[in-house]
Amino acid sequence: MITSIRTRERLTAAIFIIASLLLYPSSALALGDASKVTIAQIELDEGGVSRPSAWSRMLYEVQATTSVETASSVVTIGLDDPALFEYPFAVLVGDGAFEPFSVEAIEQLRAYLTYGGFLFIDDTTGLPSSPFDSSVRRLVGRLFPSRGLSPLASDHSLYRAFFLLDAPVGRVASNPWLEGVTIGETTRIIYCRNDLSGALVRDPSGRNQFQPVPNGERQRREAVKLGINLVLYALTSNYKQDQAHVRQLMQEGRLE
Repeated sequence: MITSIRTRERLTAAIFIIASLLLYPSSALALGDASKVTIAQIELDEGGVSRPSAWSRMLYEVQATTSVETASSVVTIGLDDPALFEYPFAVLVGDGAFEPFSVEAIEQLRAYLTYGGFLFIDDTTGLPSSPFDSSVRRLVGRLFPSRGLSPLASDHSLYRAFFLLDAPVGRVASNPWLEGVTIGETTRIIYCRNDLSGALVRDPSGRNQFQPVPNGERQRREAVKLGINLVLYALTSNYKQDQAHVRQLMQEGRLE
């Protein structure tokens, strides 16, 4: 019961912050840094790749290109950390197999996604198959056994959330589609196997760490556009509908 109450409180706070940011941006700024969009990178003990500079760069690009106010850095948390509910956009980045998450972590992530959270998964290997890919599919199967990952249609609203995109690219462009899990009318998990973060990450000196192949800097620009679209899609897709749904569940005492 205590866990349910705390979950409701965290979801209420997250909804308030996102509502203030999207519906009343000028007022939201008065709330300080807590009202700014921040990306949460989920930490993995094994199989994970830590690229905070990639997602800090993405936050910068979002603020420079759109009207969305962002924080200057990302937050790294564990999947079982209740603070996950404070962030509308989470990323899971890896290149190797990772151990199955606990039942409690799976339940928390399912609740986070069901009630409005968004998870972007990035396979940094850029390969047709990888140990990380196998772990991701196992994770999604535990989260939503009746759904599973499926390719996003070429006219999916992600591809026009801000920029009009033809194809998803990252450090590589070997996989011609993104995959996702859709709940209702909104895709809550989006999975990229082209190493998007690899096109964004910089070394300690501030230089781009990897050269995108096969199209170099032009491909990097397209990867940045994809990242911006991802953030805008996560923040705005069916937002009012989701907010009303969560409010109704709270009123009925069914948000567990």
